[in-house]
Parts: sequence; C-alpha cells; structure tokens
Amino acid sequence: MLWFYSRNRQKLTLEVRYDNDTHEFVAIVTGLAGPQITKRFSTSEEFREWVADLETKLAAEQWKSDGAPHILPDGWRDGTVRIFVCEA
Repeated sequence: MLWFYSRNRQKLTLEVRYDNDTHEFVAIVTGLAGPQITKRFSTSEEFREWVADLETKLAAEQWKSDGAPHILPDGWRDGTVRIFVCEA
C-alpha cells in the first residue's frame, strides 16, 4: 500500500509491503530530506510499532495525509491479504 503525505509544498510517500522471498515486512519512506529510507521487519508486531511511531513523528512535524491510500497489486503475503492502517 502507498500512503501520501504533504506539508507546505513538500511531499512524502510511505510504501508498505511484504517480501515473500525473505518473509519480511518492508516499509519504504521517500521524500524526506536525504536518501530513501527502507526498513525491514521480521514480525508484524515490530512492523506495526515502527509504523505507529512514524505516524506520531509525522503528525508532530505537521505532515498531513494527502488522499486515500493506494493498494498495490503485489506486496502481500502469499495466500493472505492484510491491511495496514496509517493515520497521520
């Protein structure tokens, strides 16, 4: 899934997916100052905690959700569909 955020004229994208080859949850943040940030997590609990912390930081820095999330056709666990809720 892709979430889009904006602040003033800045844009930020959060992509969340599951890597079926490595069995990891993946978060990719694009648009912050500096290079793209990619984080990998072995458990859904660690992943959800990181996403929740990121949401808190984005809200504190005045980032606002910029439209509905986009569901990607790939990036899900084989055989299951999971929705990760991001509310910044």
